Amino acid sequence: MNLLMSSRAPLRWIRAAALAVVLFGPLLLLQGCLDSGGSAEPSISQQPRDRAAFVGATTTFDIGVGGKGPLSFQWQRNGVAILGATAGTYTTPALSIADDGARYSVIVSNDVGSVTSSEATLAVYGPPTITTQPVAQTVAVGATASFSVAASGQGLTYQWRRNGVAIASATAASYTTAATVAGDDGVAISVDVINGAGIVGSDAVLLTVTATPAVVTGPLSQRAAIGERAVFGVVATGGNLQYQWERDGAIIPGATTNRHVTPPLTVADDATQYTVVISNAQGSTRSAAATLNTVAAAVAAPTTPFAEVATSGTATAAESFTVVRRSNGSVAAWGYGAEGQHGDGTNGSATDTPVAVTLPAGVAASRIAAGGNHALLLSSTGDVYAWGRNTSGQLGAGDQQNRNTPTQVTLPDAAVSIAAGREFSVAVLADGRVFAWGLNSDGQLGTGNRFSSFSPAEVTGITQVTAVAAGNSHVLALRSDGSVWAWGANAAGQLGTGDFVLSRVPVATAAQQDVVRIRAGGDLSLAITSRRIGLAWGKNSDGQLGLTSLTTNDVPTPVGVQTDVVDAAGADMLSLFVGADGVLRAAGSNETGSLGDGTTTARGSYGAVNGIANAITAAVGGRSFGLAIRADGRLLSWGDNNADQLGNPALSTTGTSTPAEVPNFSAGP
Repeated sequence: MNLLMSSRAPLRWIRAAALAVVLFGPLLLLQGCLDSGGSAEPSISQQPRDRAAFVGATTTFDIGVGGKGPLSFQWQRNGVAILGATAGTYTTPALSIADDGARYSVIVSNDVGSVTSSEATLAVYGPPTITTQPVAQTVAVGATASFSVAASGQGLTYQWRRNGVAIASATAASYTTAATVAGDDGVAISVDVINGAGIVGSDAVLLTVTATPAVVTGPLSQRAAIGERAVFGVVATGGNLQYQWERDGAIIPGATTNRHVTPPLTVADDATQYTVVISNAQGSTRSAAATLNTVAAAVAAPTTPFAEVATSGTATAAESFTVVRRSNGSVAAWGYGAEGQHGDGTNGSATDTPVAVTLPAGVAASRIAAGGNHALLLSSTGDVYAWGRNTSGQLGAGDQQNRNTPTQVTLPDAAVSIAAGREFSVAVLADGRVFAWGLNSDGQLGTGNRFSSFSPAEVTGITQVTAVAAGNSHVLALRSDGSVWAWGANAAGQLGTGDFVLSRVPVATAAQQDVVRIRAGGDLSLAITSRRIGLAWGKNSDGQLGLTSLTTNDVPTPVGVQTDVVDAAGADMLSLFVGADGVLRAAGSNETGSLGDGTTTARGSYGAVNGIANAITAAVGGRSFGLAIRADGRLLSWGDNNADQLGNPALSTTGTSTPAEVPNFSAGP
């Protein structure tokens, strides 16, 4: 029974019940009501209390009052009235460090009189400060290594990282490894110090584990064009390593790092062999030989296709979708659409029937991109639009609300290139700057920090960029000088820097000349040189780099894998090159027939996709499907069809291992 509503309840029960509500609810309002029938001046039973909060947060001051109602209030900061602060409680705006020490009081008034409260002091705490950085450690195999950090600040927590990746349960101010193994040599250890005001990352320091040198990934045989350069790399363990590269058994002067980039190649370089001797105080080892084959190829940069196909990079097969830009600038989509991926104003079921994306009046698309569950388009006038899922701010709209029609992204200049990662987006502006937005867990925004952004943020320290490409959580950037830079996740070597350490700012890959086209997908990277040599690096656990049927180690340096190619595409478990002859060649896992060769047998070397001639461009999506556009504008699709992403009503959800034409659809004029 409600005591306040019962006429038989004793007065002391009513007062007790009211007091209980006061203690757990809006204190001042109820106490004022108890005395509303009297003639008393305002009184204060509970003064405002001191508060503490972090930078960027808000806090609320309240007060307990009595007296004849109605009561009015005016809150003050440092004795000055706060405009609009006339309620019984006052909540501050987002705080800055300048608010530290501010004093808050309130004047309580009625028609009898007024009373001023005492002042409550606000303490504002800033982000942590690291006072002592971790120190690099050297231990023998089997020993443990200990790292520590000292920091100042309020409410500190910690997260240690190995090569930028969080270490489970390593959340104290110090971290001790398990007994080390050879594979721990060379890893970078760092720590995030965290409180409610922000995160500060420590220096990344080296863990050296001493042992007899051992090769993890040796230099790889490859093909390169005369006039261009080849890159050889080695990954080894042993600690305090020294390197010496050899060509046909002869020492190469100055080639003493874990990467060797040749001078521009000549005919004499064909069939030469490269090895590297790796040594330290514990001993030495020599890598297996890698053979360099050269090809004569004229400079013939790939042309831009008249149409474009983009496939989602989701890890969930049932959420796959396809987007196509026709030659006339219109855009169509099909497949998964529950969060607006069709771009037609609906949140609907998956469909195998092409749906027209609703473009703003007068907008024609010149480029498209598909991420995990969102899509982008670049208009012919340089505007960027986004639609689909927005849980990480990947639409760049300043919020986390999904969009089912293209919504313009606000950028400081016209864009010339776009890319969509799994939960983030990237754009290159006409002036060569790069902006990114969305998830930033692995540094994929390139801003130097770990903070995601719901609006475009400028990538740190890179200019003169002409194009970008994005994988799951990494980005490639092509500069006007033909060099490739990268940032983001690097657990598979997809940054092409010769190691497996992520980077939150752009870093130079080993491909520093002659590149004219870049592509990325999953955790791998692809590039095409001016002489149409296809380069590949990154994840190779399924043979998706097409090196050989036996090589499945990840590769952190660019390797020449195909000749005479004009386009490329990558996904989680496969890659594909489009030849100048119009033939598609794919390698990797063949889950649900994603290699398009009529089988489901995995292949670690490039082989032709069945029945496709005159292809001009292609895309492979998520784990296991692909589409290609032919020179006549017709589309073919193959692989998984779990979400009707193949656009063919004749196919079941199990898909097909043999490419089939998308019916009644053309990307051509």
